[in-house]
Amino acid sequence: MKRNKYIIIGLGSIGLELLRKISRDIDVVCIELNPELEETATKIREDTIFFSGDATSRLVLEKAGVAESDGVIITTTTEKVNIETARILKEHFDIKRVIAISTTTSEIEALEKLGVEVESISTASAVAIRNRLAHTSRAAHAIGLGKEEILEVDVHPHSRLANRPLHTLTHMRWRIGLIYRDENILVPNRETVLKPRDRVIILGEPSVLKTVSEILTFKFERFPLEYGSTAITYLTGDETEAFFNELNYLFSIFPLDRMIFIYSKKAARKAETFDEFIKKENIKNPEARKTSLAALPAIEETVSEVRGDQGIIVMSKESLSLSNLRPFMTANSRHYLHSIIQKFRCPLILTAGTFPYEKACVPCVEHVNIHHNMETALEMTSSLHNEITALLVNPSKYISSDEDVNEFQSMKKTINDVSSMYKISVHKKFLEGNPVKSISASLPGFNLLITGTEGWKTRRWVPSFLSPDVVWNIVRESPISTLLLPVIEEFL
Repeated sequence: MKRNKYIIIGLGSIGLELLRKISRDIDVVCIELNPELEETATKIREDTIFFSGDATSRLVLEKAGVAESDGVIITTTTEKVNIETARILKEHFDIKRVIAISTTTSEIEALEKLGVEVESISTASAVAIRNRLAHTSRAAHAIGLGKEEILEVDVHPHSRLANRPLHTLTHMRWRIGLIYRDENILVPNRETVLKPRDRVIILGEPSVLKTVSEILTFKFERFPLEYGSTAITYLTGDETEAFFNELNYLFSIFPLDRMIFIYSKKAARKAETFDEFIKKENIKNPEARKTSLAALPAIEETVSEVRGDQGIIVMSKESLSLSNLRPFMTANSRHYLHSIIQKFRCPLILTAGTFPYEKACVPCVEHVNIHHNMETALEMTSSLHNEITALLVNPSKYISSDEDVNEFQSMKKTINDVSSMYKISVHKKFLEGNPVKSISASLPGFNLLITGTEGWKTRRWVPSFLSPDVVWNIVRESPISTLLLPVIEEFL
């Protein structure tokens, strides 16, 4: 059997420790500027192949045999060296994997743009890097279409999906089919808990499976890649320059590959102006589509074209004028937005110009999936580096039932559990009184509202004042940009 070979660039403290920790079943080649470290390296591991030279030199990399390696690990702590080495590797060599230590936010962004797996210096360790090498995903062969719609994945002990019941995971366009655990085969159900070092068979759309497999194997990807990498926006024709400014911001913070603009008839008449806004904001790879269709069928047509790679849909809250709707019109608007989110199974952002999203809030009410909403908010912090606040309304001591009190305590526990899992602090703001009024009154202190749509009720003839829809009314009254998340599908 062919042995894997990895190149380690830099023999500082992490590089030398990695040399000690890495499996003996892997061949190791080291590139280090200081020739005196050769003796140290060979003492740690006698079969180490050592090259003394500058890793930013293409010739040195060629001599070390990077083209024949299974991956390169850059462990230096010099930003310019790391970025330049990664650039040369990506431009001149067909490397399967490049992993690098990073010291700054700008370096992380530069390396990720090059397609490098990044370990922040604040959390980097030889063990973490070794684990990246040890846990991988594999395509299943001889079955299916052969388009990597079926993958076998090893669950990393530190994956954020480990130790969780399957019904708490966001099964959007993917499923877990089988679990191999301790030589046993498990057919999972919604209560099955995913365990570290499980081997799982995942099925779904290839573009989504890539991200899911990386999350399972401890490569944390940023929102919204678990849905897709394409942003779609339907232009009604009422959008302002501020809308395009926020779009540019969204594209700068989220790892999206494409931005597709769908021009309605009214928007097409303003195409020249809108094109100027887009050009001014330097939105990368903008694609225009003109249509005579309404929003739902027009977006559906585009989703079919991108083959399910839709990651997020963006619309202007101002152009929808939700807060100005009369009561008898709200049901249709609620159904309209809910249809977009659930039909295309990806998040929807209603922009209101309140960016950057430095302060985000998550209302914790009714039967909305608090776990999923908080997890999304915390996942986004890797891009936004922002502050997250959970908004909770204390149960009334006069009219609340024991069930209401227990649900409130359960929500607080969920917030603490998710915060602990991500190792990110979540602020809690406790409010009093009517949930819609108290939460709505708090929103101007934030830049982004994040909520799901599970609590949106479907009514036919029952008036809203007899059975108020708390979540919908908060969204309708929201003066800030709002991220709406699709309902998590039941595990089948």
